[in-house]
Amino acid sequence: MNDKIIMIFHRADTNETFDIEVPTDITANELIYGLNKGLGLGINMDNPADAYLRSINPIALLRGDDLIEDFHLHGGTTIIFDRPKGI
Repeated sequence: MNDKIIMIFHRADTNETFDIEVPTDITANELIYGLNKGLGLGINMDNPADAYLRSINPIALLRGDDLIEDFHLHGGTTIIFDRPKGI
């Protein structure tokens, strides 16, 4: 198994899309924390209801202490950051 995956990150609030390289041996929370800090996403990591990302191809809700490899993500998976208006 590869230990890194090249995925597409889509930020819906700014309509930006770019490639990210993600190690498979980190948890979903570590990925969310890193992207939140690096990109200033404004995710409240103290609120589990807010600390998530979603993916397509495959469809998954990324959150918690599961490793990235446990979500069966692969090269070309799209990770999406979006929140309803007003949140």
